[in-house]
Amino acid sequence: MERLATFRLLIRLAELESFSAAAAELDMSASAASKAIAELEATLGARLVHRTTRRVSMTEVGAAYVERARSVLLAVEEADTEAAGAAGAAAGRLRLNAPMALGLADLGAALTDFAAAHPQVELDLELGDRHVDLLAEGFDLGLRATTDPKDSSYTAQRIAAFDLHVCATPAYLARQGHPGSPDGLAGHACFAYAYATAGARWPLRWAGDTHVSVAPRMRANSTLFLKRLVMADLGIAVLPDFVAREEIAAGTLVELFPTVERPPLVLYAIYPERRLVPRKVSLCVAFLKDWFARGQHLPAG
Repeated sequence: MERLATFRLLIRLAELESFSAAAAELDMSASAASKAIAELEATLGARLVHRTTRRVSMTEVGAAYVERARSVLLAVEEADTEAAGAAGAAAGRLRLNAPMALGLADLGAALTDFAAAHPQVELDLELGDRHVDLLAEGFDLGLRATTDPKDSSYTAQRIAAFDLHVCATPAYLARQGHPGSPDGLAGHACFAYAYATAGARWPLRWAGDTHVSVAPRMRANSTLFLKRLVMADLGIAVLPDFVAREEIAAGTLVELFPTVERPPLVLYAIYPERRLVPRKVSLCVAFLKDWFARGQHLPAG
């Protein structure tokens, strides 16, 4: 097998930890994939892969070799992009990681439009709210929604911003009382987003501070699940606009403290810093910025 193709196989094998899964993705048999890796190991005189009946994993040498292979493939991709010219059509596989709730709402609509406009780009999208090391897991592009960007190891471009709403249902407020200010949250059941950088401190600028501390009754790593708790009349949560928009417009959720200042939730596109950004990445980022700038958010109701 040609060496660059073997590099692609090895990288996906490291990510998927399965010969059959990696082989299927690359349209080859598992036996051919195993043979190709064995031939590479024989050529190098080093074991790259631990094989068991349940899964495969990289040896220490293999893990280092995978990173080198990624660098080689990136250099080839950049050379191809440069030769094709900036005006060339984008094509190839684009691996993205994005937040679950936003991916099921506005961002999902934007990426659907991108896929329709650029059929030669094969989108491989993973939705989830866990922290992902883009380089280690082989992603071309990450989309992050945050009030407090921290990671400076990647290039970041601002895509859009969303309001945050402190929400409860009319039934909950009728039963437990309406807190007049953020200070009153201490007497209420609050639900917190588990991956928030500020932890159980909500981004409300109040009493000279930038955050208000709450004692969460429950934490969850999904704002969709937090909304479910709130809609069950169980308490109060901070929900982004793309999660709570329809319910606020319909009156089934009430926004608390609407005049209290808070930072927006900003969507960033992040990707490893490179001398030359692959055409498919730069085109997707530009498309998303334009899509949100034109106000194509999903309508409420």
